[in-house]
Amino acid sequence: MSNHYLAASLMAIFSTNAIADESLLTPWDMPQQAIDEMTSDITDYNKCMMQSRLNANKTRKDAAQNADEILQSCEPKLDELKELLTANNVNPGLTEGMARSLRSKAARQLMGQAMNNMAAQAAAMENVEKSKQQ
Repeated sequence: MSNHYLAASLMAIFSTNAIADESLLTPWDMPQQAIDEMTSDITDYNKCMMQSRLNANKTRKDAAQNADEILQSCEPKLDELKELLTANNVNPGLTEGMARSLRSKAARQLMGQAMNNMAAQAAAMENVEKSKQQ
């Protein structure tokens, strides 16, 4: 019984130490120069996504394959952002959360665009079929 309490006490102490070791800093706690660099990294990621989408529209690949290639091609921009945040001792959970949020937003936009493109292509094919029948 006392071993159970001892084990629980040790776990509480170690988990408290682990929590204390983890940074509680947010991105907004960084110096202004780092915040400016963070903003620039986010802008670069968004520009990469936009440029990659434009380039992908020129290919005739399937929408899911295009989306995957676009996300992979812009991933180094997110890595730069994560490196900056880590170097400035931002909480690792916040760092990963920010990258995940940016990636998810980009993926949703890509899939929305892909669905719109597919709908437009289907409508165009339907119009072609109608015009052939007339």
